Amino acid sequence: MAVSQLKDGRWIVYYRNPDKPGSIKKEYFGRGLVAKANAIQRNESLGLAVRRPSKTRTQGPTFFELAVVYMKMRGFKPNPLEQLKIRMEKIILPHFGHKRAVMLSDDDMDAYVLRRRQAGVKDNSIARELTDVKAVLNWSVKRKPPLIPFNPVRDYRSPSKEDEVILPPSREEFQSIYNKAPDHLKRFILMSSYIGARPGKVEILSIRWREVDWEQCWIRVLSAEKGSKKSRKPARNVPIHADFVEQLRNWWQADEENFGHDLALAKPIVHYYGRSITSIKKAWKSTLINAGITRRLRPYDLRHRFVTKALADGADIGTLAEIVGSRPETLRKHYQHVTSAMHRKTMDNIPGLGPDDTGSVE
Repeated sequence: MAVSQLKDGRWIVYYRNPDKPGSIKKEYFGRGLVAKANAIQRNESLGLAVRRPSKTRTQGPTFFELAVVYMKMRGFKPNPLEQLKIRMEKIILPHFGHKRAVMLSDDDMDAYVLRRRQAGVKDNSIARELTDVKAVLNWSVKRKPPLIPFNPVRDYRSPSKEDEVILPPSREEFQSIYNKAPDHLKRFILMSSYIGARPGKVEILSIRWREVDWEQCWIRVLSAEKGSKKSRKPARNVPIHADFVEQLRNWWQADEENFGHDLALAKPIVHYYGRSITSIKKAWKSTLINAGITRRLRPYDLRHRFVTKALADGADIGTLAEIVGSRPETLRKHYQHVTSAMHRKTMDNIPGLGPDDTGSVE
């Protein structure tokens, strides 16, 4: 007959027992979101959900009810599902959960945006949360049969995702971070700073000693999957900066001595006592704390530091794009403040183009 929650928090499905006329059969599903989703699913499987609704449900299910079924039935992988549950339980459901889904309005969405902004949340985070809200509603409409007839906020425009400007580390910040970093993170910092590769497991953390060509003085970098497959190059050769050659050789000599020549060649340049590393987030975070850095700085900002300095020093944007595995238009978009300064510097360096004192033009 219905899904209900007991005073002790357990969810149940109860219905008329076909084997014992006049009696009610109850099935218990435990506590929490998953229990409620299981109860709703069981109710549907019994064909009870489409029976005569109570007066309190004439406007359809609440957003909470749709959300729990969505998380149960959508087929998420464990980690994304866990992250979604956190956003739902701590942020989204306290605001929207009690509302009838089809009664949601743009005013409700505006109120949510205002509340989150007042809490100091960035617009890009708010937009991601509202994407979750719309995803629940859109999925519920597409179910067969639909759980709701339409998405009432389908056309609501979320806040524009702002391009948060995080200045790369200054010289003083860079030195403080480097001084406090453990050995494997020092390697990571210098590799990022001198070749400008992306700081993930595909680029910086996957570069092995066999990718270093000492004669040509370059490092082969496997490119991360950015951009279309048609325009993407599988790898690129990055010249080794003159100031970095000696440090790189010292690392190689240490690894060759510790592991032997052949084994060392197969080792990643950035390693933790010989073991491969897939992430440096924890080491980075603790190092920032030890260095007294309180503002937001990401490992990716080392790449930004490389590109920013190169552009400011007059690097050709097309050549630089090839070195860092990007596209010129991407660099122009994200480093507009630097390229604008380059344009001004270029104009200032052009000799006078106007008429001379005699009125003639050269």
